[in-house]
Amino acid sequence: MNTKTKKTLLIGTIIILLVVNISALSTIIYNKKVRAKMQDEISNVQDGIRRQGMRRFLQEELNLSEEQFHEFQDINTNYSRDSRKIAFQMREKRYEMMKEIAKKNPNFENLDQIAQDIGSLHYELKKLTINHFTELKDICTEEQQEILHEMFIQMLSIQDGERMEREHRRKNRGNHEKHRRRNKRGSD
Repeated sequence: MNTKTKKTLLIGTIIILLVVNISALSTIIYNKKVRAKMQDEISNVQDGIRRQGMRRFLQEELNLSEEQFHEFQDINTNYSRDSRKIAFQMREKRYEMMKEIAKKNPNFENLDQIAQDIGSLHYELKKLTINHFTELKDICTEEQQEILHEMFIQMLSIQDGERMEREHRRKNRGNHEKHRRRNKRGSD
């Protein structure tokens, strides 16, 4: 290869590396901004709920009438009571499962039944939540339903963002642990 061809290849390689690095940096900066925006939205919603309580926050966001607000309170009181009962039963089942697992010879038939019970309770809780949100929607006007729908989407986005963040941290922790073990093996 002559000098001119080598020089052309070197310049082409540098340009490609530069483009790749700029793309990577742009992606990192964009993701940080999106994550920061999501955190701001979460903080605003949480601050509103802390200041006013969930009921008052929803009343203000949806601009509920007094009648709607009283219906909402009844619906929410029933949902809170019933969901707490189910959540308590799920905690009891998880504790029962951990006690069984901790035994010297755990009974896998019991563990299987406990897992099925927890699954059934989780299903009941999801059905209860669906009914709760459907009842809330039913007391709203069409305009309020649109706002409520946006709030649901935002809650899901917040939950998904938090879940993704936890998975990212867990994955990084796992990668650091693998790297540490690998380095430890190499130094032995």
